[in-house]
Amino acid sequence: MRRVNLRGLVLDYLHNLQARGVQRLAVDDEARAVLRSWMLAAKRGGVAVPVAPPVPEPVAQGMPMPQEPMDDRPMPPPADGGEPEAPVTKLGVNLDEPLPEEPVAYEEEIPFFRPAGSNAEEAWANMRRMLPGWAPLRQLGTLRDQVVLPQGNTQAAIAFVGDAPGYYDEKAGLPFQGEAGGKLDGMLKAMGLTREQVYLTQLLKFRPAQPRQTLNTRPPSEKELLISRPVVEFELRLVQPRVIVALGVIAARGLLQQGNLPLAAYQERTWDFNGIPVVVTHHPSYLLRTSDLGERRRLWEEMLHVMEIAGLPINDKQRGYFLPKA
Repeated sequence: MRRVNLRGLVLDYLHNLQARGVQRLAVDDEARAVLRSWMLAAKRGGVAVPVAPPVPEPVAQGMPMPQEPMDDRPMPPPADGGEPEAPVTKLGVNLDEPLPEEPVAYEEEIPFFRPAGSNAEEAWANMRRMLPGWAPLRQLGTLRDQVVLPQGNTQAAIAFVGDAPGYYDEKAGLPFQGEAGGKLDGMLKAMGLTREQVYLTQLLKFRPAQPRQTLNTRPPSEKELLISRPVVEFELRLVQPRVIVALGVIAARGLLQQGNLPLAAYQERTWDFNGIPVVVTHHPSYLLRTSDLGERRRLWEEMLHVMEIAGLPINDKQRGYFLPKA
């Protein structure tokens, strides 16, 4: 059973209200206590400790229960002409104040990326609008200007994640182009899939810049990957694939945050990203550099494993790719 991030869901809801102009929200004592514990934990950089709701003082028989002070500002009439809502207590959540962010374990400050939207379609549209000028990435000053957006099915069972765009990706504005993209298309075809049936994205959405740059592309820096990570987290939270394929060691390091392990160490097991299985394999460009059938068979076995996790059918022909002929 997949774990539900209750805190993330609550923050999503509050940020959506804030984006729609809601300034105050009525909450009960228990919710106030929980929110207060989250805010304190966020300031400390730790994990919130569950807080029990306050227990009201016993009231003498015949004495009225003391009431919390009420906000004396007039409530605006509802747009539909119905009955106005009840007044909001002064101890409610003030959405004019900054909402608590998720506590992070990194020394580098990680920006918040969660485009508002009342549904998934609006959230995707807002993401595409925000990304080209998103300040945390643009202010790095180390990336080029052309955004490279994800491609494919936003409800796909399989998501492929690469590291950073190259020249041909930047030129097309789409991931996995050029010869390496052709190899990925060949892998998908062998799996019985097309680009339209999977989700394709990269950790960085801009090509890493270099002086006098032409076709050459450098690997992304750790800081560039770290600042870009919230965007990919947002994407995968919306897609909710059955399995993620990390293409290459840089993608694996940026996605899984396990340090500078070599690719072979990442390939030894199936990993986890927010409850979603992750299979790490070679970047498709590797197929341009090797003709070793043993290596190609190993990569294909990883794709068979991906298909099994995703629940896709596998026929005998697919199982026999790159095996010696009888």
